Amino acid sequence: MKNMKAIIGILLIFALGAASGAIVTHMVHRARMESFIKGGPEAKEEVIVSKLTRKLDLDSRQQEQVRAIIHENHRAMQQIRKQYHPQIQAILEQGQARIATILTPEQREKFRVIIEERKKRHRPEEP
Repeated sequence: MKNMKAIIGILLIFALGAASGAIVTHMVHRARMESFIKGGPEAKEEVIVSKLTRKLDLDSRQQEQVRAIIHENHRAMQQIRKQYHPQIQAILEQGQARIATILTPEQREKFRVIIEERKKRHRPEEP
């Protein structure tokens, strides 16, 4: 009986350790993702340069050239997004309107809240 209590105690310690490790890992990953997202394009560019530097062993000259290329690409992609954003937005709104027509009034209200939350996440309000 004493052995069984000891075994259960050890298993419980390992289980609690694994659970706390998983929680801490999740929190660290979430914090990194939030800082990455909130850091804007510059932070994303630096992550790409850092990753390529590690994987390709880039020297400082190559890093600066890669950084410039990535920056130019991001600016070009932003211009394309600006150009097509109104069309994409119109398609999304049409789809949302079509979905709303098949919902009950209660579902429609919940759907409206979901859409508003999505808009706030993607375009945070200015302070």
